[in-house]
Amino acid sequence: MTELTDRYLFAATRSLPASQRDDLSRDLAERVADTIEARIDSGASTPETAERDALVELGHPASLAATYSDRPLMLIGPRYFLIWKRLLLFLESFVPATVAAATALGLVIAGGGWEVIGSSIGIGITVAVHLAFWTTLVFALIERYGTGTDVDETLGWTPEQLPQLPELRRPHRRMDLIATLVWLAIAAGFLVWQQFGIVWADGERTSVPLLAPDLWSFWLPYLLALIALEAAFAVWVYRSDWNWANALVNVALNAAFAIPVVWLFVEGRLFSPEFLAVVEPLLDADAEWVLSVLFVAGVVAFSAWDAIDGIVKAARGGGRGTLDFPGNRSPRRTEL
Repeated sequence: MTELTDRYLFAATRSLPASQRDDLSRDLAERVADTIEARIDSGASTPETAERDALVELGHPASLAATYSDRPLMLIGPRYFLIWKRLLLFLESFVPATVAAATALGLVIAGGGWEVIGSSIGIGITVAVHLAFWTTLVFALIERYGTGTDVDETLGWTPEQLPQLPELRRPHRRMDLIATLVWLAIAAGFLVWQQFGIVWADGERTSVPLLAPDLWSFWLPYLLALIALEAAFAVWVYRSDWNWANALVNVALNAAFAIPVVWLFVEGRLFSPEFLAVVEPLLDADAEWVLSVLFVAGVVAFSAWDAIDGIVKAARGGGRGTLDFPGNRSPRRTEL
């Protein structure tokens, strides 16, 4: 063997356990020698050329060593990819949003201002990144050091968990569309009606706006436009069904609603002074604090729930499907 072959053998065996190096080195040396001899017999110009061509034919030494030691050159291979993907999507669909909502609620309770929004979003993004990193790391370690298992058995998959055909899901989507449009129409009507709203004070009816009239300069038209976008999006989902693009749009629409509403409330700009003047004398400080926390928590929870619902539907392949999360071994289909 020449120095070139020695270098190849060293590169191929240096990452292996000591107990395997001699065997691989001996096998490779025999393969290289046989290949060189065959190439010379077939008319190679020089032994040096035959040797180089033999090493090129063997390929990268690291790849050869990985094949010899049955060590995959991939982060997560096909054996565990589906489990990793479904688990990661399931966790990412609600854990970051839940942590962000809990953070926002805690900051509001602590008396935080508009910085609540930025802090909660930042923490939610951080949690999502950490969740993806640690979940992937665990599966990468399982891929390299775990024992082989049957993927279908691990997933708990059965034919009953196959998603429904699109034409069978369409009646359910129609009901979802009708319910969404009715709800949006009520919300739009409320934004207009609240300007002439009636509250009871000292046994008398008083007409005062619920929301600050100054909001008509931008924020209330903004919310009405957002409602129109939500209606158009609901029609689009009815026609195209849920997918990852629609789920992301749904997340953006919910954020476009929750962030301004929470910010306006924290800044004291959401409700009209007239309404507060009527209501505040009826509440003590503790009641005001509890109602404030419940309001913020309700807005965040509603938006997070709707966003998560869209993500889950996209993960299931449509608005109605089967719950096939890893580990669910029951053949009974669960409607979303």
